[in-house]
Amino acid sequence: MSTGWGKPFIEEAAFRDDALNEIMSGFHTENGYAVPNRFEVIITPPKKMGATTVYNPSHGSDRGHDVRSISLRCESVNLPGINLNTLTDSNIYGPTREIVDGVTFAEDIAMVFQASAGLDERVFFEEWQKQAFDSTTWDIGYYHDYVSVIDLYLLNKNNERRFGLKLHEAFPKTIGPTALSQNANNEIIKISVNFSFRYWETLDTNRISPNIQNKTIESDTVTQNITRNYPAAVRALGGFW
Repeated sequence: MSTGWGKPFIEEAAFRDDALNEIMSGFHTENGYAVPNRFEVIITPPKKMGATTVYNPSHGSDRGHDVRSISLRCESVNLPGINLNTLTDSNIYGPTREIVDGVTFAEDIAMVFQASAGLDERVFFEEWQKQAFDSTTWDIGYYHDYVSVIDLYLLNKNNERRFGLKLHEAFPKTIGPTALSQNANNEIIKISVNFSFRYWETLDTNRISPNIQNKTIESDTVTQNITRNYPAAVRALGGFW
């Protein structure tokens, strides 16, 4: 029913028909939808464990884990989020508002791996955890001896990387229990691992400002130059690389 007052809303022009059709047709291309079953996980173990292989005592030899094979056995993973911490700003007239006073990242991410016959995946993450403590003395290891990086990519239908995150200072915090059952016929054992990490950053170079990249390089160089002047014992206590 008309009120005689003209348009009841304050608004801009709606989508043009041709623009809306263009958007709708785009849903049917490779850029239309992101699907959750196409992803890539690249796990990099700590430096003490080696870059690509890790000694596996169950093999009884120097043969090690193929880290890429373990990464490919990842069945599911959740991309971590980010949270802006806020507090209430009441030092203004009128309604209060929320202002940002910090940033936090998701504390843990969960991964599930399809297990091989010897549970090599579980052994690998157990060995990784041992970098954080001494099972004889129970002494805690140095932080940088057990943290590393993990890359997560979302792929399109052509297996091309379209979105990527790098987790920094990550380590396997919790290895879930492995359930065994006589009634589980023709099922694969799954190894669940929760990773803790400090923060993540994008792997899309188009989203990284050159100024930020230069600042990161300069910051790393300054840190290395400063810590290089410390005695070895002091560097070890401080957890420097």
